[in-house]
Amino acid sequence: MVENTTGRLLVGTPAIRDGIFDQAVVFMLHHDEMGAIGVVVSDPTELEIDELLPRWSELCVEPAVVFSGGPVEPNGFIGVARRRDGADAAFANPVGDGQLATVDLEADPAIAAASIDRLRIFRGYSGWAPGQLDAELQRGAWFPLEAEAGDLWTDQPGDLYERVLRRQRGELRWFANAPIDPRVN
Repeated sequence: MVENTTGRLLVGTPAIRDGIFDQAVVFMLHHDEMGAIGVVVSDPTELEIDELLPRWSELCVEPAVVFSGGPVEPNGFIGVARRRDGADAAFANPVGDGQLATVDLEADPAIAAASIDRLRIFRGYSGWAPGQLDAELQRGAWFPLEAEAGDLWTDQPGDLYERVLRRQRGELRWFANAPIDPRVN
């Protein structure tokens, strides 16, 4: 395995050029030798939480829409929440350092509100088979970067690609202004 990306961001490089992950920002929920799972945090849909999962709407941050988490299982939903300090939530699975967790959306949101203070809901996820993400990282398809606290909760997710790259040092900052297809530059 190249490096564990759990709890980090993957930012799509021009080397991807697949139409799905062009300029995508993916928050990684899990990565080990068995594979990897993440959710695209830069791709809000127009589907409002109130319409699809109204019980969870009060816990969702703005924009209160479902995000396109990735191409795998597009009919399923994943909730990612920030846990309250000291909260013990049996319905949530910790991610990385445990500040974030995936949430069982079949649970009672009224009970969840005692343990989480914000939620983002994703339709589908981004998934990689064993060794697949490692190979993509080795060929330079992704920039693995540290996530900041507000990345997952931004109210301007469409600008996340540029913002994440602009805060980097050195040549990596240049990619914030690169066209999707570098051949047209």
